[in-house]
Amino acid sequence: MNTLFTNPPHPKLLQQLANGFLNQTHNLTRAIRLWALLSWLYSDIGHTALGDHFTYTDWRQAFFTETHKDEKQADILNHQDPNCACIKTTGQWLLELEVPIDEWRNSLQKQIPLSNSDLENLLEERLFAQVRKSLQSDLDLLVKRNCLQRVNNVTGRSKYYRRVERLPISSQSENLGYETTLSIKKQAYLTGTLGMFSFLDPSLPLLAQEISEDEVDEDIHRVFLYVDYVVPESSPTQDAVDEIQSELQSLWDSGQIPPLLLTYHSAHQNQIKECVVYPVCIYFMERAKYLCAYGSTPKGDINWYKYRLDRIICQRLERLNWKDTRVPQLLREKYEYNRLPTQKTVNAKLQEAWGCDFYKDKALMVLRFEQDFHYSYIKGISIHDKFTAINCETAATLIKQYTPNPEQRQAILEILQSRPHTDAYYQVYYRVTDYYVVRWLRALGSKVEVLLPWDLRQEMALEIQNTWNLYK
Repeated sequence: MNTLFTNPPHPKLLQQLANGFLNQTHNLTRAIRLWALLSWLYSDIGHTALGDHFTYTDWRQAFFTETHKDEKQADILNHQDPNCACIKTTGQWLLELEVPIDEWRNSLQKQIPLSNSDLENLLEERLFAQVRKSLQSDLDLLVKRNCLQRVNNVTGRSKYYRRVERLPISSQSENLGYETTLSIKKQAYLTGTLGMFSFLDPSLPLLAQEISEDEVDEDIHRVFLYVDYVVPESSPTQDAVDEIQSELQSLWDSGQIPPLLLTYHSAHQNQIKECVVYPVCIYFMERAKYLCAYGSTPKGDINWYKYRLDRIICQRLERLNWKDTRVPQLLREKYEYNRLPTQKTVNAKLQEAWGCDFYKDKALMVLRFEQDFHYSYIKGISIHDKFTAINCETAATLIKQYTPNPEQRQAILEILQSRPHTDAYYQVYYRVTDYYVVRWLRALGSKVEVLLPWDLRQEMALEIQNTWNLYK
């Protein structure tokens, strides 16, 4: 028989199981769920209920009651069978597995910044009230952690699992006050430096994971990640931003995403606005964290908008019912017809044109770079998928096609004719009035020339003239 698993959920073990940093509540919850799952799979009950090879369906039938359904979150949350494992809270799992909760709480709060209220919410959460996809991924994650094996060449299409003979987790009993492999100082360093990357480019969390798996000493480590961020790392504002991000992540993890009422300080209008939105995703761009949401915008229309998290004014996000009269009719109809937007929509729109403001109109831009500068700094880099090299003749054709005013068209063509044909020319679709794009052009100064569109060219010329007036 395989070894039994009797380890208490001390911070070191939870960190091993977590798919990320424990200071993020959803990672902590999942780590505890994986611990409870291991405790069941490697217990006498688990060995009796499941054979050597088992599928997800086999496990589900043994673990839950016959009335349990795992396809829809609503069915799970409305399940009332008191004998079903999906009813048990985190606190009940800890008591059932003989974990002294007060001692465990103290140990956990020494290791990670977790408020009493967040911890209480965690203990009251129904640990296994998850849809099939989440629970299946839990088993797959245990495979990645070498706590289960995937069985090949078994008849049928279902995934088969098998317990391992020896768990990679220490089998000896360790007290709950165990000092983790990384010191508290080093954990804080890793969390502060790498934790924020969980919502950035998909490759960055993997990099963070790789670095965090090794012991990091601030005096000898040689990998540095710097992020140009608008909000100071240690400030009440940053704490509020982290709280909002954590609450949003919990909403998305739940599968039941309600409309939210945001009280928002609009910098463009210098006013406080109330916006009812459907939250879709978070991205980091233009030196801040943004919530991409669809609904009523600060401008008063119904559209996409990106809300900077540090400008959302609230202690907690106010959740609304879909029948609430404050929910815009257009947004409610998307809900009723099951057409609510997704993060794929945001990603697709970001790929359509260059810029952060993916909901703005797009237009064609033609740029010129001096030959040597282009060779040294532009050639071979990835600015945007739509950033395409063209020749001088194509640039002239585009100028003729996209400049309807004859005088403006003639002026730009004469300018183009005066430039060296050996210079580099590019075309790209961009989001009109997008500040990110303007800031990028402004940073290059005289190293880049906007040939098209005319309005943007004039805007850049005026900025350069105003700058010259300051320094002349």
